[in-house]
Amino acid sequence: MFLFTIEAEVNPKAKYSAEWSDIGGAYVNCYVSFKNFEIAEKIAKWAIRDSGWIVRKRTEASKLQRSKLTTKKEIQYYAEALKYGYCLVFYTWPADEMKEN
Repeated sequence: MFLFTIEAEVNPKAKYSAEWSDIGGAYVNCYVSFKNFEIAEKIAKWAIRDSGWIVRKRTEASKLQRSKLTTKKEIQYYAEALKYGYCLVFYTWPADEMKEN
């Protein structure tokens, strides 16, 4: 299992982009249940694009072990990725707010 943190923004051509006009962007935590790092990263980026977002850049990547998870939410996201292959968690910021670099 890998966890990627990827910076993304709403795709203006996406089906729901008008409903997301108040969102400036997001950091997306992508839990991917796959053994190969490169393919897991491709799955993460595909899933973000498929959700109507534009991938900007990967900011972090790590290999996860179930035994090292500490919160109920982490365990929930991990379990969802095992069940469905991946889990995306979006942490958005408002359109009028500058993100920290």
